[in-house]
Amino acid sequence: LYLAKIVYRIKHKDMKKIKITLLFAFLSLIMSSCLIMSTHETTGNPIGKKEGYMKGRPLGKSKIGVAEAAKIGGISKIGSVDINYYSSGKISIRVTGE
Repeated sequence: LYLAKIVYRIKHKDMKKIKITLLFAFLSLIMSSCLIMSTHETTGNPIGKKEGYMKGRPLGKSKIGVAEAAKIGGISKIGSVDINYYSSGKISIRVTGE
């Protein structure tokens, strides 16, 4: 019985340490920046006043891309493209132009 109490205490202390470690890992993940990479590309065309924006996951048959964002904004001549990659797997694309 005494040995069982010692084993229980050791396991209980270890579980508490594991929970605290997981809590700190989770909090650091949430508090850290979600943006992994950001690119900005320009063309020779004027920036213009029109803007197209879309955000989503590039999985399966989803239509996410520069052409789709330009179509949403009604842009025929692309002036600049901003692409942001997030740690959650999402991508956001902002297209400006005329």
